[in-house]
Amino acid sequence: MNVVEIHYDESETLNSKFNKNDFIRFIENFPEPICILTLRERQYPDRFIYANTAAVKLTGMEMEDICSYSWEDMFELPSDSAFEALENEDSSKAHKADNTTPLKKNLEGKALKVDGHAIELEGGDRYLVLTIIDVTEHQDTRNKLKKSKKEFESLFYYNPNLVFTISPEGNITNFNEAGLKILKYSLEEITGIGFRELIIPEDFQLTKNYFYEVLKGKTAEFQISIYDNEGTVLRIDVTAVPTILDGEVVEVIGIARDITEQIRIESLLKESEQRYRALFDHNIDPVITFDLEGKFLVVNEATEKILGVPAKELIGKPFLPFIDEHKQKETIANFQKVYSGLPHQYETSLQKQNGEQVLLHITVIPLFTERKLTAVHCIGKDITVIKRNEEQANYMAYHDMLTGIGNQRLFREDLLRIIESQSSEKLSSAVILIDLDRFKFINDYLGHEMGDALLRQVSERLVKIMGSDGTVYRYAGDEFTIIMQGMDESKVHRKAQALVSEIGAPFDIDGFEAILTASIGISLFPKHAIDIKGLMRASDHAMYYAKRHGRNNYQIYNTQIEGLSKTDLRMETLLHKAIDKKEFVLYYQPQYDATTHKISGLEALLRWNSKDLGMVSPIDFIPLAEETGMIVPIGEWVIREACNQNKEWQRQGLPPVPVSVNLSLRQFYQTDLVEKIELILKETKLDPKYLELEITETIALQPDIAIRVLNELKSIGVLIAMDDFGTGYSSLNYIRRFPIDHLKIDKAFVQGIQQDEEDRSIIATIITLGHNLSMSVIAEGVETEEQAELLKTYNCDMFQGYLFSRPVPAEMILAMFK
Repeated sequence: MNVVEIHYDESETLNSKFNKNDFIRFIENFPEPICILTLRERQYPDRFIYANTAAVKLTGMEMEDICSYSWEDMFELPSDSAFEALENEDSSKAHKADNTTPLKKNLEGKALKVDGHAIELEGGDRYLVLTIIDVTEHQDTRNKLKKSKKEFESLFYYNPNLVFTISPEGNITNFNEAGLKILKYSLEEITGIGFRELIIPEDFQLTKNYFYEVLKGKTAEFQISIYDNEGTVLRIDVTAVPTILDGEVVEVIGIARDITEQIRIESLLKESEQRYRALFDHNIDPVITFDLEGKFLVVNEATEKILGVPAKELIGKPFLPFIDEHKQKETIANFQKVYSGLPHQYETSLQKQNGEQVLLHITVIPLFTERKLTAVHCIGKDITVIKRNEEQANYMAYHDMLTGIGNQRLFREDLLRIIESQSSEKLSSAVILIDLDRFKFINDYLGHEMGDALLRQVSERLVKIMGSDGTVYRYAGDEFTIIMQGMDESKVHRKAQALVSEIGAPFDIDGFEAILTASIGISLFPKHAIDIKGLMRASDHAMYYAKRHGRNNYQIYNTQIEGLSKTDLRMETLLHKAIDKKEFVLYYQPQYDATTHKISGLEALLRWNSKDLGMVSPIDFIPLAEETGMIVPIGEWVIREACNQNKEWQRQGLPPVPVSVNLSLRQFYQTDLVEKIELILKETKLDPKYLELEITETIALQPDIAIRVLNELKSIGVLIAMDDFGTGYSSLNYIRRFPIDHLKIDKAFVQGIQQDEEDRSIIATIITLGHNLSMSVIAEGVETEEQAELLKTYNCDMFQGYLFSRPVPAEMILAMFK
């Protein structure tokens, strides 16, 4: 082994204090491991030639073992590059002893700091003095610090919540990117401002108290509201911790989570839960949750009440025993439909413990938990009263309230069913129309109460006569109808004879003997007609034929009756074609303002200029149109034509005024009347306020329906006038409830205004009534100046009559405005 000779300076200063052995002792006892290596080519580390006690202790090898290795053997590093590393800044880096070097035995895995310095001795030889320090603990600490720093930076900069630091003075010193984005600040804007500026005033004192607690070294958790940079209030959940250095709090670190949306959702959930509880617990209808086997899981108070069983006795039990036996199978099938995952509704009935039957409308709703059907919600609606009312309403809709037998509606539906279903041509179905002779006289003489009693007895007698051979209906007033289905004509004759005979027998009405006869008309299906309209018309003709032949008899429709009615039938046939042949025309009679004398409206009046019959008076064809139902399409044509003409006058520059059109009773009660008028107004582009519909008081015969229809008409914007007021059947109560714009005084009163004091009183009353009900009043049939002047004294609003103008063709209206 080569021993390093230490060059000893013989200077007096050193010589006087230390000798050679002292210097050796210095090196040997130096606390840091020191090794000396030779330098190959005076530059690169070569072989170990010395190791002090500390190096021997560190490596766990004897010095002889150490000195048996070269640099490359010991560290497995090339001497040239290693030495260059020692001479630059990389020398501070640690060397890791791995499992292949001689250092493995005691230093495997440890970090060594190797630091070398080349020293040239007095004789010119150069050596490498190498220090080897175990920096494993230092390196671990450094790595931990580095890791901790990275973790803190990751927590700070990449946290999705707000992360910030605050100085002990309360100023913000740093803020993460997510927090800046939430608060809509830049780092420059927020750094340095006091946290007080961000907190709503109500929460500042609370925050301040927590801040002082953290400055004392404690951790705080609290919720406050803060402003973002745009002034929006956010609710945050804050955790604040102190940063302590040398026992002193140097900084406060805060992590805040924006819980604004969470609180909103929680509030909504709470509200939803409250609503659910309100709907469930306080619902007046039974609300139940069943398991999938139909057993009670949860019930509300209404369920207990309707079943008459406490909730604790219901839970876990099946619902089926509560269902009526005859409804159980159907109810199970309906309940199980909810297994498809869709809500389902059905009706059932249950039997209460007291034996009372309850009808229920059931809604079952599937309840899913994590997409799995787990239970069934059920809402029950007690429809017992509703069903009974429906049955009663249905009965009332199809039965005559006076006699209890079927009404006209039921008659028509039954007859239609027979027409559609009868397949045999060998047998006939008969429609028998019965009109009671002289009933009006009896009714007027004895009074309506006695008349009603008589009608009840007639219906009872008819039902008894027909037995199972026919069904009796009260068609209208004193008219009854009978349907005999699938009979031969001989049996129809026998029954008709029995009807005439039995009806002619005296009736006893509270001791008063009433003698009544009947005129009966009969039509046969399919012999005489194949639809309701044809059958009724044939029966009607036969019945009138029976009346013309002395009444108290029956007639079956035949060609002779057809011949007697040929005039009416010819007119009816031509009437059906009149619209298509464009034979109808409208004349217009102006209505004048009583004060300004200007035209304030126009009434459209229908005329029929038949190519076969010539100009037919409305007196002749309007009743026929009413009877046959043709009045409906004719009336629709009148409305459309009047709207078109009024729109055309407006395009020509005439002052816009309403045009009035008469509505027949049959038209008024058409179910699609309002829709048709809306369509016509849309097609003609006429503003609804320029169309006025004139009705008569006869609509008051069905006041509730009339009020509904009138309100629907008013809702689309048209005007309503009541024509011929004072001659009909309406009471003041109905007039008050009708949405009427104009009252029209019947011309019969106007014609007698000069001579008849009663007519003048009636007119004055009508005008006062109209004004008190916010209606304008129009006088019809004004023919003289005297009539007009008298009407003015009563404050009549408008005049219509020959004094001002007769009805004229549309082309003459232009000149009248000018």
